[in-house]
Amino acid sequence: MHPDGESVRRALEEGPYGRCVYYCDNNVVDHQVVNMNMTDGSTVSFTMCGFTADCSRYAKLMGTKGQIIADMGANTIEVTPFGKDAELIDVSRMAEDFSGHGGGDRGLVSAFLDLVTGEQSEDDTISSVERSLESHYIALAAEESRRNGGAVIRMEQVRK
Repeated sequence: MHPDGESVRRALEEGPYGRCVYYCDNNVVDHQVVNMNMTDGSTVSFTMCGFTADCSRYAKLMGTKGQIIADMGANTIEVTPFGKDAELIDVSRMAEDFSGHGGGDRGLVSAFLDLVTGEQSEDDTISSVERSLESHYIALAAEESRRNGGAVIRMEQVRK
């Protein structure tokens, strides 16, 4: 059955599609700040916001020797060592396909297939499954903290 004007109207009036998003049971976070204390003593602050006019990702990494700004909307990475000139890297010159998270999805699948077929092993550019799981544990811990009023979550608890 192909939708027509009448069936679409009926679906909106009688089904779940016409519900106001603010009255739905969706409990997915739309903004969050996660502060992490790492085992080496460093701290990481991650801010995520689901509402922006720019539908791309932006990351700013600040360290003791400089900063890196990655702008997926502009396809650039700016590396600024403190006390030196910034280097602007035009990422669009490195690949032709930026679909699926800036081309990352295709790269992840390709690297995964290389690992499972034995064509490549873990190195500095390809992480093991165990190392990759760590980012998922962090996301689970952040969600647990959010659902518990910002409680401190120990990673040992999440990894069990």
